[in-house]
Amino acid sequence: MKTVTGHPARSGRVVRRLLLVASAMLVASGAVVTGCGSLEVQEVREQTLALPKNAPLLGGLQTGVLAGSGEPWMATLIPGGRDGPSARVDGGAGTPTGRPIVLVHGTPDGMGAWTSVLFGAGGLAGTEEIWALEVLGHGMLGVESGTVTFQRCADHVAGTLRALGLKDVTLVGNSYGGEFCWRAALDHPDLISRLVLIDSSGLPRTREQFLSEEVKMREWSVARLGYLVNSEPRVGSALDPHFDGAADPERVHEVFLGLENRGNWNAMVDLVRDENGGRAAELARLTAPTLLLWGELDQAYPPETFGTTFAERIPAARLTVIEGAGHYPHEQRPARVARELLSFHRGGLSPSAPLEPGR
Repeated sequence: MKTVTGHPARSGRVVRRLLLVASAMLVASGAVVTGCGSLEVQEVREQTLALPKNAPLLGGLQTGVLAGSGEPWMATLIPGGRDGPSARVDGGAGTPTGRPIVLVHGTPDGMGAWTSVLFGAGGLAGTEEIWALEVLGHGMLGVESGTVTFQRCADHVAGTLRALGLKDVTLVGNSYGGEFCWRAALDHPDLISRLVLIDSSGLPRTREQFLSEEVKMREWSVARLGYLVNSEPRVGSALDPHFDGAADPERVHEVFLGLENRGNWNAMVDLVRDENGGRAAELARLTAPTLLLWGELDQAYPPETFGTTFAERIPAARLTVIEGAGHYPHEQRPARVARELLSFHRGGLSPSAPLEPGR
């Protein structure tokens, strides 16, 4: 994806005219393309869980309502532990700990983002007690009302951990999910003993550093109508550059399904607009040992700027760069990520991989 470098100055009248035209086009095309406009969360859930790759998630699926907020929560348990086949992960990852690993997806996504690193060759399934969470305003959970912010999602993650009775966890988050996790670790250090951030958000970005579709969501007044023209080709065109030009069709369909729900679409817009690095200065207060896993080719948060800054600011952190991967190394290099993650969970920080000069 190309970054946007800015537009020439335009009069307010011209901009308003363009936005009105764009709004009319979106509504008109949405009526033709989708007819009904928004897919109910229950239908999103049924179709998502019907995908063959998600079949292993069904057995441990649990749902409930958070005390206090009344928000729904959803998580799935992938059993493991001392009797699990820990040899499936290569590289001498050590002895099972009995402590849980908790996986938190990014935006727009859901727990299905973790199936490769869980169930693929050399995957994590069966090695430890592992939970994958669904975050409010995403995928199969949706959101009924209110603005979805990074802090609301972080609170939802912590609330789900408490609802499940989990503590002393290794909390793992990718992209926006990374920021959900490190905010939760700041606010609830009693729950989280170790942290893994995979290509995480949370640092300030200039306008030029946002991707083109992010700029549109941040600045276009009609962005909330985008769910009307959501389509698999549109989702694929956004994901493909992060996967060497070829995102997995089943994953594209999964993300498309989530965005067919208006609440999920608006939550994505809310979060893109809320990305401002507002708590970046607090990273120095993180007490949990932190493994930073970063795709060498990440276009959204390049490792030589964002990854290294996280490593500098978090007191007990180490950066490991995953060669040949982009923004989703757990999907592109799942066996390597599983090995690094499990080694960190059971032992210590992985050794850093050096960055190539000029990258």
